[in-house]
Amino acid sequence: MSFIRGTLLFLALLAAAYARLGESREELVARLGRVRLESQHFITAQRQLSPLGPALFFEKDQWGIQCDMVDGRCARITYQKKGIWTPEQITMLLQNNAQNQKWSETRDSAKTIRKWVRSDSGTARWLFTGSMEFVSPAYLAAKARREAELKALAERKPDL
Repeated sequence: MSFIRGTLLFLALLAAAYARLGESREELVARLGRVRLESQHFITAQRQLSPLGPALFFEKDQWGIQCDMVDGRCARITYQKKGIWTPEQITMLLQNNAQNQKWSETRDSAKTIRKWVRSDSGTARWLFTGSMEFVSPAYLAAKARREAELKALAERKPDL
């Protein structure tokens, strides 16, 4: 097998091992194996923590993967890995989480923090500390809805 074909096969197999934005719990489990831990993920709004949905934690090879669910779909993913991140790993994760959109690296990217944005407002951020986070428009919309709900509750006049 040629080096190029071997590399492509390796990358294809590696791509199958990662979660993807938009996947259901069943799809995540089929790809990553059993959920290692399940809890809630929270946002902060109106000076309080508010749950936004389930958080599913997976371990696959050298990777820790947190999938934050909104309306039954993975809406935010955080990948964690010890050691050096290769450019190929970053590129592959960007491709896996493009959701038919194109990523563009932002001007404020630096050596220790790189940032991307999609045409639909999805975001990605890689940190030199060993993590990469993807946020979908569905997550941003759910967060904005919850913030608006909490603001409306806070502004309600008391019935005393």
